[in-house]
Amino acid sequence: MNQAAFKELDQWGADGVPASKSSAGVVLPFAQPANGITGEIVRGICELRRTRDKAFPGKLFGDPTWDIMLQLYVAHLDSLRISISRLTRLCGVPATTVLRRLGALEDRDLITRTGDPFDARRVYVALSATGAHAMERCFTASGLRAAFL
Repeated sequence: MNQAAFKELDQWGADGVPASKSSAGVVLPFAQPANGITGEIVRGICELRRTRDKAFPGKLFGDPTWDIMLQLYVAHLDSLRISISRLTRLCGVPATTVLRRLGALEDRDLITRTGDPFDARRVYVALSATGAHAMERCFTASGLRAAFL
């Protein structure tokens, strides 16, 4: 099996369902929270935050840590793997900021990092079980009002 085929197999399970891309500390794929929040809803919240930031330039509402957590929650809900470089692009903040915030989140056991077995330069990041539960509690308590957090 060549490297491309293995990557494809890594992305999809034998039953045609996306496989979990994270370490053992992350909640299983398709573990939709009871609060009804989906990846699409959280993506909409991220878009609202970007629209707000464009309307009020000058980083008046900047909170990179929350943006990181939202993007990782989307990846968790959609059972996707996300690299640190992609996370940096999605959040629209400098890589140094993302790395510093990821370090703080990792110290609090809210995220996990996993190296790419094919490319030592790439690192994947995901919510840990603790981080996923914290996001679920936040959205359960606030519902769609989380768009304004």
